[in-house]
Amino acid sequence: MTSNEMERAGNGVEDLDELTLGSRLSELERLPGWIDAIAARFGFTENTRFAVQLCLEEAVSNVIRHGYANQDGQFLTVQCTEPHEGYVVFTVEDNAAPFNPLESAALPAVGDQDPSDLGGQGIRLMRGFADTLEYEAKAGGNRLILGFSNAGANAGDL
Repeated sequence: MTSNEMERAGNGVEDLDELTLGSRLSELERLPGWIDAIAARFGFTENTRFAVQLCLEEAVSNVIRHGYANQDGQFLTVQCTEPHEGYVVFTVEDNAAPFNPLESAALPAVGDQDPSDLGGQGIRLMRGFADTLEYEAKAGGNRLILGFSNAGANAGDL
């Protein structure tokens, strides 16, 4: 058992599952089945399953497209834990250049935005659909932590 696993075990955090993905957009095809298995295990509502899938697809595709610049041979992991009953946390870790999405300025309302500048919507979606969103710089990379209540997604902030 690694020191990280022992620390989680000591905190009562159950390590549920981990998915390692390569740095190709085609790897995104593996994500929905993994999410569905976790959603079935916890009896997620359809809203929660949708929110998790949307946020993880955005986070993973951003790492692949921007962090790794579609360069083959890189990897990232998505880990699922349940720190307490009814609350599931997904952690996305990569070895890309540091990027804290929480430092990105809030975008104007979708209708108020110049159509030629529609980038950055993924961060808005993650902020709106995840119950919690945290970032940690790690040695040689990034850690994005997305928390979701098993009771449903909070999508009212879009």
